[in-house]
Amino acid sequence: MKASLLAGLRTLGRQLDSITFSHCLRVGLLAQAASVHLRMSDEDRSKFALACCFHDIGKLRIPSSILMKNSSLEPFEARQLRDHPIYGLEYTAQLGWNDSRMLETIRSHHERWDGSGYPDGLSGEGIPAWARLCAVIDAYDAMVQPRSYNCVKSIPEAMEELDLQRNAHFDSACIDLFFRIPRSTIESIHCIS
Repeated sequence: MKASLLAGLRTLGRQLDSITFSHCLRVGLLAQAASVHLRMSDEDRSKFALACCFHDIGKLRIPSSILMKNSSLEPFEARQLRDHPIYGLEYTAQLGWNDSRMLETIRSHHERWDGSGYPDGLSGEGIPAWARLCAVIDAYDAMVQPRSYNCVKSIPEAMEELDLQRNAHFDSACIDLFFRIPRSTIESIHCIS
């Protein structure tokens, strides 16, 4: 697992823009912090954190002009961006990943509790468990970090937004689990850029 992580991080670091790379690292670290509260083996905790760290690896196939665009995406650009979870499966196959939970996390981290997500329109418990938690962590980090498409929220504002999306976009149990991460841990991970 460590060799796969190092090889993958080298790939990400060389090819992703620094904003996406930092986001992926923070999501992986937050996933590791959240997994402390789950009944998982150490190996499964590592796999979960690694899958979350690589959730956006499919963005390697998305032109930077789309990733860094400061205005609304054109419909064809939005469709291309929405394919990044599928592209992510191709990259993780090249890394030799075969754990279905890790692959499901890559594919399904943009699915939404109410069925409005992508790429498959899954809903509720039809969304793989690891992907449901990754979705919460991913959304949180996207809200609190500068991106070309958002206004940065404070940590409390992001937590409030997650709470508002309970059982709409996100699994309520996953939000509760994320809220169990100590605030000091969240703040220290927040500073990584």
